[in-house]
Amino acid sequence: MVARQHDAEATLVLRLRRSRHRAREAAVAEVVALLRDLGAHPAPGGPLSEVAGVAWVALPAGNLRAAGQRLRRLGYSSAVDFVRPLESVPADSEHPIVRWKRADFALVRAYEEADEHLRAGAPDRRTFLLECGDGVVRPIAGYRGGRGPLEHRALPVEDARLLVNLVADPERGSLLDPFAGAGGVVIEARLAGWAVVSMDRDPALRHGLRELSDLHVLADATDLPFANASVGAVATEPPHHPIALPAVTAAIAEIGRVLAVGGRAAVLVASHQADAVRRAAGEAGMALELDTPIDRKGTDVSCLCWLRTR
Repeated sequence: MVARQHDAEATLVLRLRRSRHRAREAAVAEVVALLRDLGAHPAPGGPLSEVAGVAWVALPAGNLRAAGQRLRRLGYSSAVDFVRPLESVPADSEHPIVRWKRADFALVRAYEEADEHLRAGAPDRRTFLLECGDGVVRPIAGYRGGRGPLEHRALPVEDARLLVNLVADPERGSLLDPFAGAGGVVIEARLAGWAVVSMDRDPALRHGLRELSDLHVLADATDLPFANASVGAVATEPPHHPIALPAVTAAIAEIGRVLAVGGRAAVLVASHQADAVRRAAGEAGMALELDTPIDRKGTDVSCLCWLRTR
């Protein structure tokens, strides 16, 4: 049951993964998106403010149980704690106690995933069916794309999860990744309950993507073969190379065309592409909800998420 608006609010403490310690805005947006219909919103502060890699989200206290059921497979947070008054937890519990707002609170762990567990699904630790140069389809261990400027296709697991969680919808439906590559977004979206359509213009990837998705389409993202307003959500990472910019902006316009009203699209683009991508999305009728830079181990990217409003 969703709590009434006047119910007291509770604070969630997000503990960001080591690889994304500086990406607080993205980590908060990810959790807020998952709990959007439960009244979640960014909190200006909370306990453990002296600790690096910590951020906060607030929501009505009556919705904590429902929230806890959704906090799984987070991308940018390795753990989430509920901040609870001491009187609300058993006296003999072993929850850590913190001092905040001149009072003592218990930190009740709601979600936790070791970085090594996340790494188990990384591109370099799984196999991908690839049609090789001799025409033979082989399972390639650790496939990360080719050497060409448009052929790097391996998205880190934390980023794939972030994109999928940003477009979260309790009713789900169909999710499209028009630059599917090695299928990182596809894997996470299916685990989240979406019916996933993968797409890529490279025919060598079709066997691997067919194995991972509900439906694979061999097509170019600049001309999506879908009807207007027919796709529930989009999550993708287009190529970052400067020569890809015209194709990326054309794809953004197409995403706006096929995205259903009320649906969301989330992308990770190179920072030098962000201005042009913002303009293309605005012209396509999408309202910007998130726009934040992320330093991905020396690679500067921007994470953008839109809502299709018309």
